[in-house]
Amino acid sequence: MSTTTYGDEPFFCNNFNYMLEIEIGGVLLLNKRTIHTFYDLLTGYGTLATIQKLFECEYIFEAENHVSTLSGQRRSLADSYVSSINLNNPSDLRKLFNVIEMFYLENEENEYFQNDTTWKQFVKLLERDGYTFVNGKVQYENTTFIPHELESFTGEYNIQHVENDWNRALSQAKTDPEDAITATRAMVESTLKWILDDIGKEYKETDNLSQLYKKVAQLLHMSPDQHGEEIFRQVLGSINGVVTGLGALRNAYGDSHGKGKIYYKPSERHAKFAINLSGTLCIYLLETYLGSRKTPSTK
Repeated sequence: MSTTTYGDEPFFCNNFNYMLEIEIGGVLLLNKRTIHTFYDLLTGYGTLATIQKLFECEYIFEAENHVSTLSGQRRSLADSYVSSINLNNPSDLRKLFNVIEMFYLENEENEYFQNDTTWKQFVKLLERDGYTFVNGKVQYENTTFIPHELESFTGEYNIQHVENDWNRALSQAKTDPEDAITATRAMVESTLKWILDDIGKEYKETDNLSQLYKKVAQLLHMSPDQHGEEIFRQVLGSINGVVTGLGALRNAYGDSHGKGKIYYKPSERHAKFAINLSGTLCIYLLETYLGSRKTPSTK
């Protein structure tokens, strides 16, 4: 009888290195909503000719055979240009920022533009992505949330609950850190349940975060007792500790429980810590599972 093995040891090693790379280096990305809001601005203040000039002056050209799902010629044209660059690549991202800066330069004298709610929303979305717009320049603040790559997984595989929890955590980090922390815990839970559902492994709705993780860890060969080498046992045990810690953090600082007489309200930094930690964990779990699913081995 053959069974599919998810996450053999070499694959685990590769993904552990990947997780460290994400944590140390970060990923420079713009949220899809930020980009689409820029398309809205181009539609309101540009023509097909000016959009073409903006992008091609920065050596960004239309993607071949690209079919945009967006409505409107100007949005579709802008989308075709943006689709030709790699937003994970800082140099390509800088090209897009040059387009944004030139667009602003061409419209900054327009009083209506300066007061346009779409422009103000775009600036706020840039800030949420970890950038500021100062004196006509997009600047990287290095305070962004690390695992933006999570959005590429939720979009490609239609993991709606994870995407909703992620966006909720990001939007609430500054204004409602308690809710953001609660959302990060929900995001990890949604990720674990999605993996179990996709595999066809049953679980109870009453299972807590640690119980769900234990089921997934066994399936992905990530349980410490499945490995003989001490270093793997330590690392995998630490990941289990992260899961337990996220649950404890949510219980202590989230908004899903009542508060006692003595309560220390979490700050934005606590929320950012929880978001970065949980986001990186979710990326790692999805990378491990999806990579194993593409290259199953039989025993």
